[in-house]
Amino acid sequence: MTRSQQEIDVLLDQMIEDAEDALDQAFSERLKDILSQISGMYQKYATRGELSYTELNKFNRFRQEMQMIVEQMDQHYEQVTKLIQALMETTYIENYLRSAFLYEYESQIAMGFTIPAYQVIQQAIINPIARLTLPALMEAHRSEIVRNIQIEITQGLMAGEDYSRMATRIEKRVNFSRNKARRVARTEAGRVQTISRLDAAEVAGKFVEMVKVWSSTLDMHTRNSHRELDSQRADREGYFHFKGMKAEGPHLWGRPDMDCNCRCSLLFSVDGRMPELRRARTADEKTAVIPYQSYNTWLASLSV
Repeated sequence: MTRSQQEIDVLLDQMIEDAEDALDQAFSERLKDILSQISGMYQKYATRGELSYTELNKFNRFRQEMQMIVEQMDQHYEQVTKLIQALMETTYIENYLRSAFLYEYESQIAMGFTIPAYQVIQQAIINPIARLTLPALMEAHRSEIVRNIQIEITQGLMAGEDYSRMATRIEKRVNFSRNKARRVARTEAGRVQTISRLDAAEVAGKFVEMVKVWSSTLDMHTRNSHRELDSQRADREGYFHFKGMKAEGPHLWGRPDMDCNCRCSLLFSVDGRMPELRRARTADEKTAVIPYQSYNTWLASLSV
């Protein structure tokens, strides 16, 4: 049941955690494939457990092995991109519609919300900074890990390392890239979370007064800047302020130190009240414009 914006945020955070688990699994499978390939290299070309760069470089062996890794990584990052893209799309539509449901119920005004078209969602979630779009980020990450794996294999061979040490090198590199992918997933989903709630509030703002409030997740991991922003209300132009900077909401500062891995969310008050679905809200449900009902019942009444 969607009873408050905070409950929506809990749902969205669980979606991010599920996506992170899927990313972990994808990277685990890719690491297993790479280590299996490297193990095969040692079995085929090593002498007394030692594989030299000279030996592997004969007959273009090294180049052929690296080409196989490149092809694997191409497929892997295509999968990773799809996982994160799906998370962004689902985040947008879930937050947009669930927020709209609360805004209509709190105001008792039918605001004309409809289910967003696919093209509208795609346009809304794309990062306006070209180098920070999801395809651009993932291509940069793919190129980086391919380059780093090649460096680690070369250095390991030059040092005369056995398979165990080589595997440790590769595992560290893959885990580093996995953590970067997790960070992208959380950051991009958080950005879309803010944008989708802004979009829903823009529609509601045509009927009622909507006021933005910054909500921080307060624990030992909260950065000081976001701790200070907690409960801050946006100015009349809709901006939050911190040390000369301004943003329309979490993840929209355009600065890695303010946006990456942010766990803050954007809340809206509706005519001075935080929207909440509650049985006691309407005395006579038969005459209510927006009666007490489940989110799914409300959703079924919308048009595409």
